[in-house]
Amino acid sequence: MMQPLSIFPQTIKTPRLVLRVVAPTPENAEMIFWIIEQNREYLEAWQGHFEYLRNVNEVRQKLEQRYAQIANNEGVLFGIYKNDELIGRIRFFDIKDNGCEIGYWLIKSANGHGYMSEALSALETELFKFGFNRITLDIDAGNTASENVAKRNGYKLEKRLPMASWAKCVGKCDSLIYVKNKETD
Repeated sequence: MMQPLSIFPQTIKTPRLVLRVVAPTPENAEMIFWIIEQNREYLEAWQGHFEYLRNVNEVRQKLEQRYAQIANNEGVLFGIYKNDELIGRIRFFDIKDNGCEIGYWLIKSANGHGYMSEALSALETELFKFGFNRITLDIDAGNTASENVAKRNGYKLEKRLPMASWAKCVGKCDSLIYVKNKETD
């Protein structure tokens, strides 16, 4: 049995970033809604769930659901902050058999600077220390930026699920399952 997620680090620091658990406060909901609105077209291209976040209340409800996942040992949502400014999020979820899936996004202006590779590396280090043995990334075929993050971080393409996903920018597409296993001595 894995340890409860309530003792998983709430803050993870990297050389340029801070990953911090996002509490479902009114301030966080307003800030995230504002960020979504500023980047909506860009974010909705690959992240379909943004179309269901059309006001601050819907964002707050989603934050409450994500935050409750900690107590239920279902996952943890982190904001990615650069100089105290939220530039994206990364979360782990779908926990089973000492493994989990990680999902992530960045705002458009933060793309292409290596921030996501840095955030992913920091989170996976903590996950492996915590007792996870396997991390999965489920990437839509055609999302080369996300695929490049996976490859830069040493993830290997394990399988391709034909027409298993949908993204606004490409429609029905294959789902690419990238995996990284904990290194054993």
